Amino acid sequence: MKRLKIGVIAFMLMVLSPFGAKGDVQGEQAAGRIAKEPVMAPVAVTSGRATQSAEDMAAAAQGTGFTESSQAAQDTVFTEDPQVTRETGFTEDPQAMEQAAGSVVMLEIFDGQGKRLRTGSGFCAFEPGLLVTAAHVITNMEYAIATCDDGKTFRVDHAIVADEESDVAICAIPEDAGLTPLEAATGDPLRGEKVAAIGSQFGIVNLITLGNVCGNFEMSDATWILFTAPVSSGNSGGPVLNDQGKVTGITAGAYDKGQNMNLAAPILVAKELYREINAEVE
Repeated sequence: MKRLKIGVIAFMLMVLSPFGAKGDVQGEQAAGRIAKEPVMAPVAVTSGRATQSAEDMAAAAQGTGFTESSQAAQDTVFTEDPQVTRETGFTEDPQAMEQAAGSVVMLEIFDGQGKRLRTGSGFCAFEPGLLVTAAHVITNMEYAIATCDDGKTFRVDHAIVADEESDVAICAIPEDAGLTPLEAATGDPLRGEKVAAIGSQFGIVNLITLGNVCGNFEMSDATWILFTAPVSSGNSGGPVLNDQGKVTGITAGAYDKGQNMNLAAPILVAKELYREINAEVE
């Protein structure tokens, strides 16, 4: 697979302006193109006693719309039951999101003269010694300083592999950094699927925003996920997690002239890069 296609990245910077590509807030404003909400799912009741006849429910269900609550649901009465439990997805579980944030870091990128170029995000995946991020975040990187969710820091010296066409890179990190790999999703996300984005917006470590998947599209021989969870400068390279808490994408950018038109590279690209790493080792 051919890597590091500079012409394609130049096109992306012209059209998309990924977060962090120009460095910090001023750079994003200079780029002037793409500066690269909470939705709650219905709660399923898994126990409790409903008092309504099947005939009444069938009659009440007539004429309901796709996104409407049925009359049957309005008329159903649940008796008090201390044993009632509710199924909660990842995007409705603050504890689960807190735990996932422990695998995400803020990245400060420096050049050979020690000048800070930009900030971005990254996350541990596949195994403890690997960090996934966006390829544009580490452009011209001599080294990076990673700040963990608990405030600890460690140094990142190089990328093992990068695919600039799809804007995904994998870096080596110390295995004793203490990061737990996030699980990768399988397959493409569905439209309407709820997601959570974790990233260090404007240098604030590991902010979490919620939204949903809008769809998938092809551009410049690469596949992109469109999603609505709000993202800003510094989010690039952070994970986009589905409602099962698995990484479905890697934040890349957003259309500044659109309404919540944010972009992520599919995690499947990172999986392919990981396979290449293992093939080279073998």
